[in-house]
Amino acid sequence: MGSADKVFLNGELVPKDDARVSIDTVAFKYGAMVFEGLRGYWNETRQELFVFRLNDHSHRLRNSVQVMRMETDLREEDFSKAVLDVLRANSVKEDVHIRQMMYVAGSGQMFETGPIGHAIVVNPNARWFSEEIRGIPACVSSWQRISDMTMPPRVKCAANYQNGRLALLQARLDGYQAAIFLNSAGKVAEEPRGCVFILREGRLATPKITDGILESITRKTLIQLCQERLQMEVAERDIDRTELYLAEEAFVCGSGLEVTPVISIDGHLLGKGCPGEKTTTIREIYLAVARGELSEYSDWVTPVYGAER
Repeated sequence: MGSADKVFLNGELVPKDDARVSIDTVAFKYGAMVFEGLRGYWNETRQELFVFRLNDHSHRLRNSVQVMRMETDLREEDFSKAVLDVLRANSVKEDVHIRQMMYVAGSGQMFETGPIGHAIVVNPNARWFSEEIRGIPACVSSWQRISDMTMPPRVKCAANYQNGRLALLQARLDGYQAAIFLNSAGKVAEEPRGCVFILREGRLATPKITDGILESITRKTLIQLCQERLQMEVAERDIDRTELYLAEEAFVCGSGLEVTPVISIDGHLLGKGCPGEKTTTIREIYLAVARGELSEYSDWVTPVYGAER
């Protein structure tokens, strides 16, 4: 399904076809844009749309704006309010993916830091994979993950994603649905769309924040849920390439990916070659929390229509 009829552009709700940006912007010419991808989940029982970890995404967007030296007076609360406004304007009552962008709108040189444009597009029911996904095959990419010494991977800057796009294009040509990056030290970093978790000898592990990965909100969420709901500690550590082949289970995660099982890596089957028990449980808990079904995590979900009332 395409994007909803109304989009948010520089403080106004406008028809999608009227939301135009000049091709002469610094954002278009040099990739000077930062963004957040986040999700809203429709709870049929409560007749409510919940945005998952809205304020955390607004905080990370503000961090990206700061690191990329964009000059704007917009605050985190402005980002959150704009998301709610555009969802209400489109009367969204189904699962939805939301993309909020801040970009350099000037038409001058690459070193310009303003003026800054602000846009939000919502895509109802958009997913990388179906909800019934039975797992995906992955490969270790021949492309190396960018480092904090080149372009900061902890920042969601549009230009960073050329690194991931190249890896995914190659993976697709080679018959895989996901690509796993190694960093400059030869350790596992992340997948172009999200973070990597493996289960090895009954223990969960994921690369460290300093291994060239995005400071993922989903990753942080899952670490906490595993500890509190499953009494499973998650080791944040270096992971070697061959450990991927020896894992009993693996999954990739992110706001877009949610929790997606990986069933093979470079042709090595993981476990029985189907989503593992732990991965399936983690996915179910994550989605229950995101839909507002577990009251102890209610501060992680923002009601779209209840907040308005």
